[in-house]
Amino acid sequence: MKTLKIDWLIWIFLLTPFIFIGIYWNQFPNKIPTHFNFDGIPDDYSDKLQGLLLLPGINLLMYFVFILLPIIDPSRKNYGLFQDKFKIIRIVLHLFLAFAFFLIAFYSLGYHFNMSFLIIYSILLVFLIIGNYLGNVRHNYFIGIRTPWTLSNEEVWKKTHRLAAKVWVISSLLTMAVLPFVPANVAEFIFIGYIALITTIPIVYSYIVFSEIKKGE
Repeated sequence: MKTLKIDWLIWIFLLTPFIFIGIYWNQFPNKIPTHFNFDGIPDDYSDKLQGLLLLPGINLLMYFVFILLPIIDPSRKNYGLFQDKFKIIRIVLHLFLAFAFFLIAFYSLGYHFNMSFLIIYSILLVFLIIGNYLGNVRHNYFIGIRTPWTLSNEEVWKKTHRLAAKVWVISSLLTMAVLPFVPANVAEFIFIGYIALITTIPIVYSYIVFSEIKKGE
């Protein structure tokens, strides 16, 4: 009961999709679009049960995974050092999955819009928000930039996450500013480059910092 009380906002994101499905079940088509190309056109479908319950089910499962992580993590003591940041990260991820569900649900009900554009911008917003808190995430084995070098050295962890936070925020803002002014085929390459950038730079940087520390020793 204590957990439910603390996480009341998250539980709104978790349960609202199931309530929505129950209310509008008979109005949904038998095939639900579950994948869209970069032009926002659906190119893959699932049956109604799977198509509607997949994202809410993943969201619910993810909630219990997040509750379990601080219990099984060998660095569990560090979670208390960024507890508020961890809560914000959880809220953002649960909200994103709930938002993605409602986009698919409303599209299936006949409210057509550029799905890919909205999903991509919501992803950019997720990385932008999490980037603001990434530098405060302390050493652990599940949340953050986990490379062999960050996991083996707390100093590497701190420096990598501080850099990654700046990279995520700046690159997210720049990508959000550019995408509306380029064609869809160009936007696709920009977004792929964005993902490559925010993942590759922290990995390479963590190796460089680790190597410098080892040389100093």
